[in-house]
Amino acid sequence: MPGGETGTPDVRGGRGRRRDLRGRPFPGAALEAAGGQAEILRELRAWAEQEAEDAVEWYLKDKRLKRRGSRVVTALTILLAVAGTLIPLASAISGGPPQGWGYVLLALAAGCKGFDHFFGLSSGWMRDITAAQALRAELNDFRLAWAAEQLRAADGTAATAPDGAAGALDTAALERRLVLLTSLVEAVRRQVEAETAEWLSEFRATAQQLQDHAGPPPGERG
Repeated sequence: MPGGETGTPDVRGGRGRRRDLRGRPFPGAALEAAGGQAEILRELRAWAEQEAEDAVEWYLKDKRLKRRGSRVVTALTILLAVAGTLIPLASAISGGPPQGWGYVLLALAAGCKGFDHFFGLSSGWMRDITAAQALRAELNDFRLAWAAEQLRAADGTAATAPDGAAGALDTAALERRLVLLTSLVEAVRRQVEAETAEWLSEFRATAQQLQDHAGPPPGERG
């Protein structure tokens, strides 16, 4: 599914189909136009935090779609299985002829279960929840660490005020904040890559199962 013109994920509801999760463009032009150290740090922090927020929102929206589909398929599976079991029992109790519809309904219930398995509705729902929670935890840790840096700077001289409001940060304080920004960006990347790798592994396993169930090509039989 193609991304938007800006390369950002479309995380707003009710506006067309879902788009792929893509990163925001690096604010290179904004950094070049920045008036000083404080503005550069603000631009970098806003970009890094928005990257994480976009990823969280994407996974939450994807989770809602898969949760709805999983619940519908699960409800159909239960209803069909119960109906498929009760129909033969009711026929046996009433002394009527055997009802083949029970087997049909049981087969449909198995088909619903297979649909959920092969299309990964329930498993994808769980992956989205895990990814969103991990990303939110990373973002919260970053914000707490950044606030701690601000408090540490505020406890010093006016020249090292938070975000360089009254002057430039010293080298050590600047490096600590750059490390925090880099850590957040890398944490988001690792989480998205890990979830994608898990999805690919599940997709390949499902494709292999479908191939195994389909059997060998006609030319290789007999």
